Amino acid sequence: MAKQKTKKKPSLCKRLLKGLYILLVVISILIVGMYIAFELFVGPPDVEAQVTFPPAPPPQSSDSGAPLPTEEPPIVYTRREGVYTCLIAGSDDGNGKADTIMLGCFDVGSKTASLISIPRDTLVNINGKHWKVNAAYGLGGMELVRETVSRTLGIPVDYYVSVDLKAFQRIVDRIGGVWFDVPVDMHYEDPTQDLIIHVDKGYQRLNGEAAMGVVRFRSGYASQDLGRVNTQRQFLVALVKQTVTASNVDKVADLISILREYVKTDMPLDIMLYFATAAVGMDLEQSLSSATLPSDWLSPYLELRDDEVVEMVNRLLPVYTEPVTADIMDIQHR
Repeated sequence: MAKQKTKKKPSLCKRLLKGLYILLVVISILIVGMYIAFELFVGPPDVEAQVTFPPAPPPQSSDSGAPLPTEEPPIVYTRREGVYTCLIAGSDDGNGKADTIMLGCFDVGSKTASLISIPRDTLVNINGKHWKVNAAYGLGGMELVRETVSRTLGIPVDYYVSVDLKAFQRIVDRIGGVWFDVPVDMHYEDPTQDLIIHVDKGYQRLNGEAAMGVVRFRSGYASQDLGRVNTQRQFLVALVKQTVTASNVDKVADLISILREYVKTDMPLDIMLYFATAAVGMDLEQSLSSATLPSDWLSPYLELRDDEVVEMVNRLLPVYTEPVTADIMDIQHR
């Protein structure tokens, strides 16, 4: 009687290899699926390709004072593809005003970004009257701040971010401090604001409490608000550069939690993911520029310098395919 041949069982090694192969196939499918989903659902912001400005007002008639008829067409500017703006406003003392106002610009294609500070005492037009720009927050919230800044500079504001400056303190502590060159000795106490600042001049690692004092301090500068604005902008740049590092990867969840608590924005989550992905690989030392709008102090306002503002907007906020001119800006003078 012939012996039946018994089927050999696959060896343990072969079974492991087969399981590993199946696992790799599943992971590959998941990765491809995630990539397709990302491409389908996380795309660039949908913004108007052109921005239209009304023509300059016609000259007044010397007889009746009524405007003379005009045939001037509206002014149309074309936006550059892949260039977006975001307004950043912060408050530090609960006064109902935005004490820190900055306009950021991100060029996705070239992976460059810029940040322009707008001093809070800047003279602007709000509802036909002269105000300081920081008053817009109390008068109409972030939407009015957005509209005022956009009209003043002739630049569309795609998104806004409103930040309680306590977020800086929490983030600084979470990443273990920020190295920063403090420009002046900062010593100030105000019990009514629960504000105690004692930070010496010089390059040093600031903890959260000291960093909060540095961005709030203003009394020791020759030009108080301008000095503080410049320091805030420089500190924000340092904070961003020292936060976006490989050593802080394990702190991402905590940092997001802090931002969710202290930040309000109209930027959808998918757009945040798009910008975050587009920013991968940026060399912040080389690709992030910053400046403060040029102005002159004419108490109680800072009045912008027209020609210098036009030059700065063209250099640091290159939103359009053509250079901007002063006739689309609403720069105020008394």
